[in-house]
Amino acid sequence: MDDRLSEGLERLGLSASEEQLDKLRRYARMVLEFNKGYNLMKAKDEDEMAVSHLLDSLAPLEHIRKLTESTSSASPSLADIGSGGGCPGVPLAIMMESYPFTLVERMEKRSSFLSSVCTALPLPNVSILTLQAEKVRPESFDIALFRAFHPFDHKTTKTLLSLVRKGGYLAAYKARAEKIAAEMETVRDIVPSYQKISLSVPFLEDHERNLVVVHKL
Repeated sequence: MDDRLSEGLERLGLSASEEQLDKLRRYARMVLEFNKGYNLMKAKDEDEMAVSHLLDSLAPLEHIRKLTESTSSASPSLADIGSGGGCPGVPLAIMMESYPFTLVERMEKRSSFLSSVCTALPLPNVSILTLQAEKVRPESFDIALFRAFHPFDHKTTKTLLSLVRKGGYLAAYKARAEKIAAEMETVRDIVPSYQKISLSVPFLEDHERNLVVVHKL
């Protein structure tokens, strides 16, 4: 994993301290250790974990940093909605340690795993919220992220946008552009405009990845 992770971060133009690298590695090993019992994410070994989850989560990091600079908040808060095993929230929080992150996960078992990760690494900038997204207090975050939560439909889009403060952003990790276009067409009455940012994940260059960004005005 070390070679893939280090080389992948270099390809993304990201600089990680030894402490950050250590936390990323330890987090990946915790996922693999608990995966069978907790069904956290698809990963059979450390290399797959590094590429398909850590590097995939970190591919839009610089774009997310720019979003934090565009909010009206002096200390922008970020949330990973439907966090599951912690991606993209945990890798982003490790690399963006000066920003407060909330991992929103409705399942007690997975939420307990996330709490263990935050204690073990440790991640003082991360808090866990064991709730359904629909029950989170409205306008709680400046930026709401989701990676493997739901397709954009009316219910999901309304719920996620309600969590974002005015002037903030909803950012979704997505795959093929044609599928994105089809999804966004169904919610055009709620989201008249959006930005699609093409991403390149190291070692997964043949997999189309995009970040869909919605600005809440």
